[in-house]
Amino acid sequence: MRQDSIGTTDPLVALFIELARIPSPFGHERSVVDFITTRLRGLGLEVWEGDPLYDNSKSSAGNLYCRIPGDTDGVTILLSAHTDTVASDPDAYPDPWLDGNVIRSRSRSVLGADDKAALAAILYAVEKIVREQLPHAGIELLLTVGEEGGLLGAKASSLEKLESRCGFCFDSTGPVGDLIVKSPSQKTVNALFMGRSAHAGVVPEAGRNAIAAAGKAIAGMRLGRIDEETTANVGIIRGGDAVNVVPDRCSINGEARSHDNEKLEAQVAAMVDSINLAASQEDVDVEITIVDEFTGFDFSEGGGLPVELAERAIRRIGLTPGYASTGGGSDVNVFNLMGLPCVNLATGMEKVHTPDESITVESLYHMHEMILALVEEAQKEL
Repeated sequence: MRQDSIGTTDPLVALFIELARIPSPFGHERSVVDFITTRLRGLGLEVWEGDPLYDNSKSSAGNLYCRIPGDTDGVTILLSAHTDTVASDPDAYPDPWLDGNVIRSRSRSVLGADDKAALAAILYAVEKIVREQLPHAGIELLLTVGEEGGLLGAKASSLEKLESRCGFCFDSTGPVGDLIVKSPSQKTVNALFMGRSAHAGVVPEAGRNAIAAAGKAIAGMRLGRIDEETTANVGIIRGGDAVNVVPDRCSINGEARSHDNEKLEAQVAAMVDSINLAASQEDVDVEITIVDEFTGFDFSEGGGLPVELAERAIRRIGLTPGYASTGGGSDVNVFNLMGLPCVNLATGMEKVHTPDESITVESLYHMHEMILALVEEAQKEL
């Protein structure tokens, strides 16, 4: 651990703050991708970008790939983080600052430690490896866009271009040293209720209220914590144009997650049954779509190469591996499904997706040190 005094002139802290000052909400990652590209190409590295996630947006960008050919025996590893943040107050500009040993946001904007702390640690480690010509068996970077929009960048990634045998994403709360060994599957449930409009004060009986049907559907659902492995939620409802018009359209968007696929299917089926029953009772039509957002994984009984390397790297820097289960998804879910064994590693970020988001300088350096340790461990025979 670093024992010397840390200030904003500290290179890793300064790099993170510089990244955090660049607004990059989902769909607007162009500036931060350009920043990282310039830094990597300045090291003489091979860098390429995938197709923009959204063709109709000048601020949209594609996934960023980088390859650093190895010069020793061992296994090539992938380091990954995402370049976007959640959207925050549109009138608030990112304003990170160093408060003692903690980096916070001075504005109503999120700090962006999710996931720019990981971006800073990865970029700083790569710069050290290249400039000091440290030996390694091969390093590849995949810095995704669109993670906060539903892992869209990961789903659009081109893993066939990579040589890595395993990967490490840095995108979870919890102390550095924690490995996420269990993650659920998620399905989104979308329903559009279609009724009949009418003047609410003259001929309300001629209308078919789509909002009433949607409300009855939600009221009939079991939501929240279903059991220790399963959750469900309806988070968006939209409908109506005026208070004196019986609304003929209303949409709801919900989700279900579970570590058990049978429980997930049962919960989704129950939500669909409630939607259909409410539509029938209110005499409206309904269109339902189910989307597989991501597939879960369970490494609690052993996760193979990435978990083994991570455990060794964590111990190498003097920490004790911790094992955590999460209710969320990450790019790791997608990469594992695509056939690249990956593990998600905690970064030390706290209160993410809020203006109170923060990360300590110690966590930044632990992450940086763990990346260097992963590179060293990948050179060993397994």
